Amino acid sequence: MSKITRADFERQIDHVAVIAHGAHPEYRLEIDAPISIESGASGSAIRQGSLVSLNTSGAYILGIGEATSGTTINYPVPAISLKNANDPDVTAGTTGSSYKTTTYAAVGGKITAIPCTGGYEIETTEFVPSSNYKPGDALTGSGGYICLASTPAFATSGSAIVGFVSHVPVLNKTVGAQVLGFLTSYIPPVL
Repeated sequence: MSKITRADFERQIDHVAVIAHGAHPEYRLEIDAPISIESGASGSAIRQGSLVSLNTSGAYILGIGEATSGTTINYPVPAISLKNANDPDVTAGTTGSSYKTTTYAAVGGKITAIPCTGGYEIETTEFVPSSNYKPGDALTGSGGYICLASTPAFATSGSAIVGFVSHVPVLNKTVGAQVLGFLTSYIPPVL
């Protein structure tokens, strides 16, 4: 009898975002939106726990979008994805590299995300590993991952703050991976 193995696959539990504390699910703030078609390969890289933001078309892109200034100021609000782009309820009805917004799936081909403007404590596997995390450290994003902020948001060259460390990375025995806990808080950069 031969053994069946999978050569290359991801389990849904390989990437995790858990709302440790915050509003009751019935009252919590979450935004469902499609994945930006323009994000192409980076759109498929959205994982549960990834840092995402809405573009000006109202679709999610990976990471924190660029703020714009001028006659209209636009600050893309960072959010934490509660879905993987490749989850069946997100990919149902997709064609090629395009994500459809009309499906019979539970979420309808959309990603659900928790904006960093709400009062939540989130634990995520999607962070840049470092031994330097300490409670209270400011966090920002890099390529969809949470990381330590090196420049304050109010500095001219600063980047948006998405939250503050609540607990250093610990092993989540359920998924067998390290999770970083942080309190969501959005401080936009100065342009």
